[in-house]
Amino acid sequence: MSSQASVIQPQQRTSPVALKIAAAVLAVTSVALAALYYQAARDIETQKASVASLQLELAKEVARAAELKSDLNAARTDAQAQATKSAQLSSEVESKEQALAAETSKAESVQAALDQEKARLPSVPVRIEMRRSAMGRGLVAMFTNTSAMQLSVIMVARNPTTEGVKEKSFQIAPGRKVEIGYLEGVQFASGDQVRLRSAGFEELHYTVQ
Repeated sequence: MSSQASVIQPQQRTSPVALKIAAAVLAVTSVALAALYYQAARDIETQKASVASLQLELAKEVARAAELKSDLNAARTDAQAQATKSAQLSSEVESKEQALAAETSKAESVQAALDQEKARLPSVPVRIEMRRSAMGRGLVAMFTNTSAMQLSVIMVARNPTTEGVKEKSFQIAPGRKVEIGYLEGVQFASGDQVRLRSAGFEELHYTVQ
């Protein structure tokens, strides 16, 4: 019986140098992977922080937009109210202007009628004369009733220089004379403006010479 000799291959052993190299490569790879993982983790955290910041800014902008929208709506409402009020005021002003125009026209008509009546009235029938005061205190006015009726007269004397005004009321019998001067509290002077009023007559004007 013939037998074949089995050929046994000897096992190859890894050299220590190759093991060291493999270990070194593995260590370097682990360090590199760890660094990459750490960097990736930091990048993710940074992105998360950035996203949170953007979300916060977005929330602020949304809130600000809502506030601006509210202000705009309030402004529109106020503008509408002001426009309504302005229209009402314009209507009231127009109505008052029309009423004023009507009253002015009425007053002008009344004044015209009054002027016509005055034009038909005679002046106060009193003659005015002046003499010097015996006491040396200005001038004395002499008012003579030239009518045949008793007159109730209101005299207003105005000094255009001092703007002083004196007023006296008195009665004058028909054809009689009333004197007013220093003793009656009035000192007339040249330039004084005298007005006499009496019911039923047109006002009489006189300037002291």
